Amino acid sequence: MTLTYSANLIRQHDPDRFLISLLMPRKHRAALWALFAFNYEIAKTREVVSDTTIGLIRLQWWRDAIKEIYEGAEPRKHEVVTPLAEVIRQYDLPKELFDNLIYAREFDLEGVAPANLEGLYNYCSYTNEPLVRLALMILGETEEEEVIKSVSTRYSLLGTLRAVPYMLGRRHVMIPQDMLSEYDLNPEKICDFNEKESLVKIIEKVVIYQNELRDDRLLIKSKFIHSMNGLSDLYERRLTKFDFNVFDPKLHAPMPLKPLSIWIRIILK
Repeated sequence: MTLTYSANLIRQHDPDRFLISLLMPRKHRAALWALFAFNYEIAKTREVVSDTTIGLIRLQWWRDAIKEIYEGAEPRKHEVVTPLAEVIRQYDLPKELFDNLIYAREFDLEGVAPANLEGLYNYCSYTNEPLVRLALMILGETEEEEVIKSVSTRYSLLGTLRAVPYMLGRRHVMIPQDMLSEYDLNPEKICDFNEKESLVKIIEKVVIYQNELRDDRLLIKSKFIHSMNGLSDLYERRLTKFDFNVFDPKLHAPMPLKPLSIWIRIILK
């Protein structure tokens, strides 16, 4: 199978969504890759700019590119924009969800940690839920609103927690400020990696709290949502196994059986 530019981009930088796409019907995979490539491009904004103004300009470029597609203009000659324009037209995807994803990424540029758990949950919801809704439209799958919100937020939350070491290395703090205050911490302390033990305790609290909020009675119909939920379960078990220590290299080691476990889960759902 010859992969598109978008597919290779996602395989390299967003391997979990690439894995999920391979478990979906072949006829929709290229469309999912184009969508996920767009998401990767806006999500990496904070990493590739030197200041907030440049970041906002970059996000505005994407906002304008999307707007032009919906206005019927010729799509910009860009490796991601061009195929995305075709996907938008083919599947009649709503502009609002793309705008919401771009707007959510402006928070990354502010350099301010969420005030509390609710703020962290909102961030995780805003940066993933619109993407999940677009993916479901491409796949022609339907799902209950409560399921979409719950599963997409949890997936994003666990991904954010696992990425804490990477983000701190770039002085990007996503730990709630009120929880930092409980341990007499501030962003400067944790960005210097001087308080790993306290951070691990905070991460444990966040995981346990979100697990208490889960409603296991929710019935999942969508294969896409089921795959995403399966990955979340896998990562939560792994966090628990390593005592929530996101700084332990073994936590981030490759899991060769991950694709098989998710595939089996879909088959048996």
